[in-house]
Amino acid sequence: MKTESDVMTTTALQSVLKQKPLGLVFDIDGTLSPIAPTPAEARLFPGIDTRLRELSRYAKIAILTGRAAKEGAAMVNVEGLTYFGTHGLEWCNGLPSPTNLVEIVPEAKAYIEPGNRIMDLAERELANEPGILIERKQLGGTIHYRLAPDKDHARQRILDVVEGPVEQAHMRLGYGKFIIEVLSPLKVNKGVALRSFAQKMDLRGVIFAGDDRTDLDAMEAVSELREEGISGLSIAVQHHDTLPALLNQADLVVQGVEGMAATLQGILEYLKQLNGSR
Repeated sequence: MKTESDVMTTTALQSVLKQKPLGLVFDIDGTLSPIAPTPAEARLFPGIDTRLRELSRYAKIAILTGRAAKEGAAMVNVEGLTYFGTHGLEWCNGLPSPTNLVEIVPEAKAYIEPGNRIMDLAERELANEPGILIERKQLGGTIHYRLAPDKDHARQRILDVVEGPVEQAHMRLGYGKFIIEVLSPLKVNKGVALRSFAQKMDLRGVIFAGDDRTDLDAMEAVSELREEGISGLSIAVQHHDTLPALLNQADLVVQGVEGMAATLQGILEYLKQLNGSR
């Protein structure tokens, strides 16, 4: 693993950046945006949107988030990118609008109604639990307990409410940093979405950056693509609670969102140099 101070001297990274078509794929929360007390309070790190807009001149860019695609797109708000939401279950090419709708994996549609019922139940049963926030999505949703005074109690309380109904609906639960997600049972994750993006765009090089458990799937997909002859590199954004498995899987580790922003700037400058731009 290398740090961002080594980033532009990394032969492997430069090799990926020389590939065309090139794909750059990013998680949002904890990667492009500092972790906030609540999802609604999160904002992109200053200057990230400008860098993404400039980078889109040289690469195909995808945002790959656990948020709903519409919400992730509204947060980044850069036209011309591909926005994957709910870990790849839904997507939109460009910013969503009344004439540019978010699409969902067809097989997932059968789980929209049971997912809504489970989230209705969670809202009723957890309404008076301190520090628990519920984020609804087109399919299922995310229950946050970062602000709970007793996180162990909050986590168990959430499980007591949703675990049985999720099993009965043949859905599944997902876990992240102080979150429990109600998900479809489909084997759709960030790795599947990244591979789909790489195939659709016929990428010869791909870079992925993320910071949480669900980003491991995308990093593993990058490794698989390398074995298939596509140049690839994965970046872990390290925080105090980053999973060791994520750091071990990554080819490059940067320190926090500030480190990721600096790395993006370095990538942009290198691509400008490669393409004779200023």
